[in-house]
Amino acid sequence: MAEQVPEQNQWEAGPNEELKVPEIYITQLKYEIVVFTQKKEFTFRCSKYKQVRGGAWRFSNVIIDTSKLNTKGDIELKRVTYHPEIVLANVPFMIVPAVETETN
Repeated sequence: MAEQVPEQNQWEAGPNEELKVPEIYITQLKYEIVVFTQKKEFTFRCSKYKQVRGGAWRFSNVIIDTSKLNTKGDIELKRVTYHPEIVLANVPFMIVPAVETETN
């Protein structure tokens, strides 16, 4: 049985600090979703997904990089946000297997 995680959470670190996210939040991430919007594309990772009634898609255990960048594109604040679930409707996206990163 999978461990339960809280509703929503967020972790932050300075630009030169290591961002530490508890392992429970990242070990189950199997998919990377690329969302194409009119302004800018963005990505997130999730553990599972399925199509729901009305053509929308539901994504579970979502981690989104919400880092703050300056006007030059440099990171001012490292930040990731966890959402137990998000739903996308009428938005084009692409699903690819998440590449595992090694942790030492």
